Amino acid sequence: MGKVQIITIAFASLFLIQVVYYSSRNKLRDKQAFLWFLMAFIGIFIAVCLDWLNKIAALLGVAYMPALIFTIAFLVVLNILIYQSVTLSDHQEKIKTLVQEIAYLKHELEEYQRKGEKDESH
Repeated sequence: MGKVQIITIAFASLFLIQVVYYSSRNKLRDKQAFLWFLMAFIGIFIAVCLDWLNKIAALLGVAYMPALIFTIAFLVVLNILIYQSVTLSDHQEKIKTLVQEIAYLKHELEEYQRKGEKDESH
């Protein structure tokens, strides 16, 4: 096991510890925590299997194995960003609906209070 592999395993383990910390503090919801746990374990797996990845890169015709890892990581990050964008869009729609419902209820309450004031004055 070389220096690069040890450093990579250390950083992947630190990332896993960070995910566990945020998950235990309820900073991550279950769905997102699962995704990040999966990413942390994949990072550790990749760090442990660097020699194996060199062979896979050679089979795919990639001369420089880190380029393959960065390409795969880039695609994974893009997919996570798309997922987060979809979730954000969904939440924005729900917030808009809630704001509209609150405005409607506030309007109804004001009308009810005005009717009550008129009834008391007569």
